[in-house]
Amino acid sequence: MKNSLLFVILSVFIVASMVGQQPVPNGDFEEWETHILEFQSPIGWANPNSVTAGTLNILTVYPSADVAHGDSSVFLETRDTIAYIIPGLITLGEFVINFITATAWVEGGIPFTDRPLALTGSYKSYPAEDDFGMVIVQFTKYDSTNGVRDTIAAGVTTFPGTVDTWTNFSIPIVFNTEDNPDTMNIIVVSSNMAAPKADGSMYIDNLAFEYEAGINDIEKLVKANIFPNPANEKLSISFEKELNGDIRVFSNDGQLVYSTAINGAAHQMDVSGLASGNYYFAVFEKNKKMSSGQFVISR
Repeated sequence: MKNSLLFVILSVFIVASMVGQQPVPNGDFEEWETHILEFQSPIGWANPNSVTAGTLNILTVYPSADVAHGDSSVFLETRDTIAYIIPGLITLGEFVINFITATAWVEGGIPFTDRPLALTGSYKSYPAEDDFGMVIVQFTKYDSTNGVRDTIAAGVTTFPGTVDTWTNFSIPIVFNTEDNPDTMNIIVVSSNMAAPKADGSMYIDNLAFEYEAGINDIEKLVKANIFPNPANEKLSISFEKELNGDIRVFSNDGQLVYSTAINGAAHQMDVSGLASGNYYFAVFEKNKKMSSGQFVISR
């Protein structure tokens, strides 16, 4: 029976001294470099290729011309080898693999001191049966007093089921302390990290952080009134002026649960099919966010 590599997320000690709204490095996956073994890797993103290309003669991460935006996206594929099932994985940290113990892990990250509201992106997903792709974002800070690294915020979303058109997602990020992080890592993997299954794949494009608007941006956002909130069956959203674009609603775990065109100063939603919980919405005109807010479904 084949082994499935067991993945563990670890952190290393990295201290940051950066300020301002920090982007996701090469989050649009437009920049690629050619390895000495002649495969390509997205610049700034570690992945298993450097290990598996020479040891097993397989690749799990590729550039793709199938894009949500720009010229290239990243394609991740879970591969079945003679001894192992290895998912496609990219990370801003370091990927480490031990074939003897059938273990692999991701550690570290990049210097980062911001507190973004969400990680957004676009995806297509083709998981194996009973499997799913994943995106994980983690913010940590080293506690020099106790000599430990604390996770102060994290977010995760999964992609079960086939999604064969480019679809947006948003992962809310909630910090559990008032501290700023010193390190951030993003991990994208084409299978359940705890139990990967062969032949699943996914595409990822346009990873970016969403930040709280500054004073000038807040003045430009169109205010929204939500009624009732909490809601049960119907939800009404009215805006201070007419909007012509689309409205997107995300669940608390980052899944896009509703999207439709909007044209006017009000919008009504049937929320009877939504589970109880917290939801976030945003209205976009030509990919520019014009309004946003949160509501609760309670039953």
